Amino acid sequence: MTMTNAAFSDLDSLMDASMDDIDDLPAVGVPPTGHYNLSVSAERVSNKEATGEYIKLSYIVEAINEIKNPEEESQAEVGQKFSQNFSPIKKDGTVNEWGMGFLKEAVAPFSAHFGTQKMGETIANIHQVSVAATLVRRVNKKEPDRFDFNLKDVTVL
Repeated sequence: MTMTNAAFSDLDSLMDASMDDIDDLPAVGVPPTGHYNLSVSAERVSNKEATGEYIKLSYIVEAINEIKNPEEESQAEVGQKFSQNFSPIKKDGTVNEWGMGFLKEAVAPFSAHFGTQKMGETIANIHQVSVAATLVRRVNKKEPDRFDFNLKDVTVL
C-alpha cells in the first residue's frame, strides 16, 4: 500500500514507513520547449539584500501537450515546478524598462481575463490560475547550466 507524504502524522509514522511509501521529490526546473497546461501563481517578493522587490511568477506543469524535441521528453513531467522573476525597479530605485516591459507582457493575458487594469490588482488575482501556453526554453547566457524561458500564446483556461 503506497501512501502519500501527507499521510504521515508524526516522525514515528515516518520511521515505520518503507522507502517505497515516501513520495519522490517533484521535478524542478524549466521543462523543454513545447506546449503545456500550467498552474500559475504570482507574488511580490523582497530581494535577499532587502534593498528592493521583484515579482515572481511560479509555474507547475499540469499537463504536457507537446514537446518539440522528442529526445527531451524525459526532461518534463506533470508536477514539475519552475519560476520566473521580474525586476521592474532596479536596486538603485530607477526604472528597469526591460523588466517592466517583460512583466507587462507576462501579466497581460491575466489582465485581459480578469478585466483588471491595475498591475497590482492583476497580480493579486494570479493564484493557481490554469493556463495553456507554448514554452520556449533557452540556455542562460551567463550560466550555461541554467535555462531561461518565454511563454507565448498564453490562454487562461
